[in-house]
Amino acid sequence: MKLVLFSKHWPGMDLAGMIEKTRYIGADGLDLAVRPGFAVNPDNVGTALAPAVQQAEEAGLAIPMVTCDASFTDPEAPIAETVAAALAEAGVPVAKLGYWRWRGADTPYWEEVDRIRHALEGFEILAQKFGVKFCYHTHSDYFGLNACSMMDLLRDRDPAYIGAYLDTGHLAYCGEPFRMAIDIVGPHLGLVSFKDTFFQRANPESEELPVWKRTIVPAGHGAVKWADVMGGLKAVGYDGTITAHCEFTAPTPEAFTELQKREVAFLRARWHEAK
Repeated sequence: MKLVLFSKHWPGMDLAGMIEKTRYIGADGLDLAVRPGFAVNPDNVGTALAPAVQQAEEAGLAIPMVTCDASFTDPEAPIAETVAAALAEAGVPVAKLGYWRWRGADTPYWEEVDRIRHALEGFEILAQKFGVKFCYHTHSDYFGLNACSMMDLLRDRDPAYIGAYLDTGHLAYCGEPFRMAIDIVGPHLGLVSFKDTFFQRANPESEELPVWKRTIVPAGHGAVKWADVMGGLKAVGYDGTITAHCEFTAPTPEAFTELQKREVAFLRARWHEAK
């Protein structure tokens, strides 16, 4: 297992700062956000990604994946080939795609599935050309929100180039057991993100009927069954990248960093305990 930190929490920070924090927190490297406002972004990815990977490696860290902007969904857009070429040059094997949002009547399900499948076919062709891989993330409120709906999109795609990115928190929220999700996506399993989720009352207790909202909490404090997650991944021999999203909140930046450190230690311990 290579456990990396999602750098979305550090917009505006240079790579040296990210490296320093990552080493303190104890992760193996970075899930590098290639998004506007970040050190490596869509405007400079063609020239900045390879040096970033080299800088991280010199510090003993890895950048085994990048996360593109949420709008990164068009394989024919110039940025798509730029990113694929940058991945190949830098030796980064995997990139996370953007999202296709479900909006009820505005996005009729099966019509949109056909459109997304066409886009994924284009990304597969691009991945083959450059020898890289694109993965799509299970995220609530979007197409592919769990493994079952994900495979509506990925069926017939070559898992060497197009993969499923399973998220423990979103799958728990959407009600799909993680071991079942692993079984459903099968050889398409390409990336995993770790987060824990819980439900918090959003209206006063004086009101008769509760209104619940989902919240991200530190691992072990939510609904994710970590023994099932770790055991399921070990059962299929998963040895790829796992990214700690750390999307919980803290009162200060310093407290947040300590929570990230605790998150990494907790996840490593659960991994080593799993059978």
